[in-house]
Amino acid sequence: MVGFDFRGCYGSGATDGARATAHARPGSDAASGGGRATDEASSVPASLGALGPRLASPVGTAQDGENNVWIADSGHNRLLVVDDELERLLATVGGVGTAPGRFDLPMRLAHHPTDRAMYVADTGNGRLQRLEYEYDGATPRVTAAEAFAADGGFHPNGVVAHEYWDGVRVIAADEFYREGGDLRSRLVVFDESGEQIRSIRTVGDDNPTPLYWPQGLDTDDEGRIYVANTGYGVLADGPTGPPKLATVVRCDRTGAAAPFEGLADETLAELPMPRDVAVVGAGADAQIFVPDAATGRIHAYTSVGVPDGAVPEDGEDIRANAALEDGIGIPRDGARRGDESVPTDAGGQDRFRGPVGIAGFEGVSVPDSDADDPTLAVLTSEALAGRVGAYAVDVHTESARRLGAVGAPRDRTGQFSVPTGSVVVADPESPLGRCALVGDGANGRLQRIAFDGAADESDPAAATDGGRVASGGDRGGARAGGRVDPVALPATRFPFGLAYWPAGTGGGGRLFVTDYTAHYRNSDRSGQIHVYAVDEAPAGGGGEGTDDGAGTGVSLTLVDSFGAWGMGDGEVKLPRGIAIDPQGEGVARVWVADSANGRVGVWDYDRVLDGADPLGDRGGFGHYDGGFWNPSDVAVGERGVYVADENNNRLQRFDGDEWHPVGTPGYDGGHEFLLPISVAARDGHLFVLDLVSRSIRVFAEDGNAEGGLRPVDEHRAFGGDAAAGELWLPYLLSVGDASDAPGVDVVVPDSTLHVAQHYTWGGA
Repeated sequence: MVGFDFRGCYGSGATDGARATAHARPGSDAASGGGRATDEASSVPASLGALGPRLASPVGTAQDGENNVWIADSGHNRLLVVDDELERLLATVGGVGTAPGRFDLPMRLAHHPTDRAMYVADTGNGRLQRLEYEYDGATPRVTAAEAFAADGGFHPNGVVAHEYWDGVRVIAADEFYREGGDLRSRLVVFDESGEQIRSIRTVGDDNPTPLYWPQGLDTDDEGRIYVANTGYGVLADGPTGPPKLATVVRCDRTGAAAPFEGLADETLAELPMPRDVAVVGAGADAQIFVPDAATGRIHAYTSVGVPDGAVPEDGEDIRANAALEDGIGIPRDGARRGDESVPTDAGGQDRFRGPVGIAGFEGVSVPDSDADDPTLAVLTSEALAGRVGAYAVDVHTESARRLGAVGAPRDRTGQFSVPTGSVVVADPESPLGRCALVGDGANGRLQRIAFDGAADESDPAAATDGGRVASGGDRGGARAGGRVDPVALPATRFPFGLAYWPAGTGGGGRLFVTDYTAHYRNSDRSGQIHVYAVDEAPAGGGGEGTDDGAGTGVSLTLVDSFGAWGMGDGEVKLPRGIAIDPQGEGVARVWVADSANGRVGVWDYDRVLDGADPLGDRGGFGHYDGGFWNPSDVAVGERGVYVADENNNRLQRFDGDEWHPVGTPGYDGGHEFLLPISVAARDGHLFVLDLVSRSIRVFAEDGNAEGGLRPVDEHRAFGGDAAAGELWLPYLLSVGDASDAPGVDVVVPDSTLHVAQHYTWGGA
């Protein structure tokens, strides 16, 4: 066997109970070739409380003329339509596929200004879709679906429609467009029939702002376009490298700069991860909202671009602490107090969980609203929570009361909620056996995927939603069986990086887990790198390492924690990937990607004493050799230690004395990377996961090759069909030899599709 072979998709979860039917006009394109959703037993409208629909990384929202809310349930490749009280499900539209009316990663939505039509950014299929609909009582029915696209490669991740004096224009944010070595993306302006009018790659003529990976869009009442320019901080050229922060900019429909009256230019804001923008209201009374996925905040600005509300720090502080825990904005107070799954800041205020979408919420009566000090209603899409919530926002008191929400927790046995890191284990002396462990981040646990035998089709537990490998469906898919069972992690709130150190003899072993959770209180000095002893569960029960009675036969006991929050020796901030290098005599060297400090932390761990001895850190923030910008993963190879230097778009190798950078920004494979997010090493080969291209690349460690790495193979899997082995937002891959399949096992968690993908690689 050569190349990559897709083995299976674990923990998918299908539609999770939201089974309403979307109808198409008989004889239309939407009704042929799989163009409408499958009819199922449930009737609509139906209570959301009774259905408990689980969303997979929802992003876009839009309201129609009835004020009903359409939701882009991106990871499930469908749209949900709910009423304006967020209490009833009215319809489900679509499903995975390429036919009109079906989707591959529907990301964002925009309603036609006057017609009954919804525009959908169908990102994975490389097109926009215009869905015309009518109402049958309370239920919307799609009557026609028309697709259109721009010239060249087209992957829209934003869409807005506005009626100008000479007609309606549909503007799309084409996230990954580029021309050769020119990595600028673009906006594309269409008329309402889908005819392309122009392409915009920069905003302004004098010292123009290039567009890189634009995503969310909106327009104000004058038709000016607001763009979340999400890749600007990674790809924009500067005298000392990229500027680090992304931007939100404003232009007119020709691309000319539209400066803000209260600012120096057309740049509204610079933030770590602005993923969307919404203009709520009109004229001088309008408020501009920007969700920042990095800090968990919604930032508010006046119509002239001035930050609104209480501002706890100045711009220089924000720039210095970019991608860390701080930021201005509106905290969320809608959750139950005492809910440990909700992140909090220093004042105990709740924050949004991965806000990636924002829109005004029409037709809602907001309590305590008055003309002089209005409380505004918004819809916020929280990717980490798998939820779309409605909030009453008071920008002057920086509070946001939750009015309602759509999206139930993904916490059933075998389900993932934001899977993060993984490790392949093949230890015959350990109760883990042959398996993959996957960090189930938002559930604060692990999931164990058994590779020591296929799932029993007659076992009811194996057939539960998400509890076994998904079937391939009509687009290819899973071929290998395997149970998926939860494993509890005492003391770990958000598991991210995983590494396993076999005991050698006598079973047990040690499991290392990084906790990707910001610590805000100086009094909290607990470590963020946890070490667990792996043992058999006590007789007569599932033990500490089980959940809801699902027995894994494994018990994890916390034996040490190290790496407290901070910048000093032996301290880390937001640790991600971790690697173990055994040194002999019961000691292993531990390497950790200290992402927020821009460096790699190093410890020696003694298994007998169960204690870590800090050896100092390597590198620091910057673009120089040994300088890192959000390092995300680390691996120990035959020629040194490799680091995924994510936002510098390169790898770096440490030979014990010096750092050796490898790679340049680009889409074309080989030594070109865009956000390389993970590395793993095995048998003289380095496996690299490149986020933007959604590719798994294999290099041979070769001192005679460019950068010491010789490209030998590549597998690209861009898309939102989890059962076909596709990837949308993968995190930390792992490699090993644990399953019965020939070749090297490669496991890739996908945090948006909420699955763990299993491939094998048999060489080049």
